[in-house]
Amino acid sequence: MHNPEWLLRLRNELSKISGEVAVQIWPSTNGKPYFNYRLEHVRQVERDARWLLNLVGGDEDVVLAAVWLHDRFQPQLESPEDHAGLAAGWAAGYLPEIGFPEEKINQVVYAVEMHSSPVQSLPEDAHEARLLWDADKLTKLGPLSVVNMIAVMPAYPDHSMNSGEIVRMAKQELSRRQTLVDYFYFEQSRERARQRVKVQEDFIRQMSRDVAGV
Repeated sequence: MHNPEWLLRLRNELSKISGEVAVQIWPSTNGKPYFNYRLEHVRQVERDARWLLNLVGGDEDVVLAAVWLHDRFQPQLESPEDHAGLAAGWAAGYLPEIGFPEEKINQVVYAVEMHSSPVQSLPEDAHEARLLWDADKLTKLGPLSVVNMIAVMPAYPDHSMNSGEIVRMAKQELSRRQTLVDYFYFEQSRERARQRVKVQEDFIRQMSRDVAGV
């Protein structure tokens, strides 16, 4: 596995930044957060990005740096205005300091800046930016998205919760996200998205039956 020193540094920094916020939202008795949504999300983006790199190719350095930088200014659930632009601007100045190949920095900055761009808005020659976009959105589909939804619920203590409400929210989230399926840039991403949606539909359908006692 490709793990240069700069990548380890980016991982450690995001773990620290996201952990400091997570412990305030999801405290536990040992002083550590019991859940760190942002870190789990970025780890999943890396897994999906590596999977996609193996299928469609691309510059691994650019993609992995962009993965660990794209949500640096969104450490947990709240997203500041233009978090993508903030991360891109910060990356442009920081990557040279940690030994990242300078000739690839502009590609990383562009991928980070455009990871929240509208569907099908990236040009064909922006291969790595497209790959990050797909990997980021793939994490929002499948059973793990339901697990994440449930895990973050303590962040909203004023929201009353029961099994029926969890099913309702899961259905709502799936309805919102499944519209992405046809807009992924790579056919491999579209196929994986369809697979995850199918499993997610089955998962939610069974939850509905169990809650209803059918």
